Amino acid sequence: MWTAGILLMAAAFVLACCLTLVVRRLAGRFGFLDQPGERKAHVRAVPYGGGIAIFLTVAVSLSAAAAAVLVCHAYGRPFWVPEGVFAAVAPHLPGAVGKLPQLGAVLVGGLVIFLLGLIDDHKRLSATPKLLVQLAVAIGLAAVGIRVTVFLQSELLGAVLTVLWIVGVTNAFNFMDNMDGLSAGVALIVAVIFLVVAVQSGQLFIAAALIPFVGALVGFLPFNYPPASIFMGDAGSLFVGYFLAVLSVLFTFYSGPTASFRPFALPLIIFAVPIYDAVSVTLIRLREGRSPFSGDRRHLSHRLVELGLTERLAVAAIHLLTFGIGLAAVLLTLVHGRLGEVLLMLQTLVLLSLVVVIERAIRS
Repeated sequence: MWTAGILLMAAAFVLACCLTLVVRRLAGRFGFLDQPGERKAHVRAVPYGGGIAIFLTVAVSLSAAAAAVLVCHAYGRPFWVPEGVFAAVAPHLPGAVGKLPQLGAVLVGGLVIFLLGLIDDHKRLSATPKLLVQLAVAIGLAAVGIRVTVFLQSELLGAVLTVLWIVGVTNAFNFMDNMDGLSAGVALIVAVIFLVVAVQSGQLFIAAALIPFVGALVGFLPFNYPPASIFMGDAGSLFVGYFLAVLSVLFTFYSGPTASFRPFALPLIIFAVPIYDAVSVTLIRLREGRSPFSGDRRHLSHRLVELGLTERLAVAAIHLLTFGIGLAAVLLTLVHGRLGEVLLMLQTLVLLSLVVVIERAIRS
């Protein structure tokens, strides 16, 4: 299983690197560029299209993996699959085949979100059509059974929470795409933490879906790290947020007869930093009488720069904060009992509160 995972991640990494190089050259040739502006940190035109490389890598990798699962399940071990790898995955093939319809729904929704972002990168859309498309995709997923179910007897309530979660997390990563390497780096850290938790929990479908996603981000990030030579654009930031949000809905965070905070704590801890950034900047905009979707330089990254950090240090600080809080999610799968769960939730709140205190103290 480890061999299969490493091979899949390595293939996704190589494919993402190659696609990023190709897209970067084509974007420059066809004028698909993000021009400098008042609210933008870069002073030269930077190619868009990183989202194309990320989406294609994930879609191609998962489609190839799905095809391999179907072939192995129907005909046994193909000649190109090592015996050891086949022996490890063979017991899981029936379950994997049963998950393929869900994977198909996730990828179709991802295609719609990706195309929405690509259109927005090419011709700026207002917030309303973007939000309507996101709602339609989330509602469609809930309608086909991809919805929050933990402790909920009402399918309607589960569907509503699913739609709010998918749309919220999707936009949270889109909001964070305001500095070189920021959103993609946070997405990578969240995905790695998520992958570790999935492996610890024995949820192989989620882990298998995350492996090429991690490989795609690792392949893209060297080109996006400051100073970026390519941006992933809305096509990338919307897709990575959507993909992580949907997989978190499909994830079974806890099963057992006793009550637990784990189903609610784990996703909130894993996504704590993107949620904090989205909520804080939304509250600032509402307090100033502006739309939550109006662009500005009031995000957490911008506020850290105002406090004296360079943009690189601000990005690094947010990455470290995401990783530090994410470690609590890994520990949460290992503790037993409410006390440990409550302590880890408090740790997350303390770290985020510390950021707020530092911001206010320096400003005052």
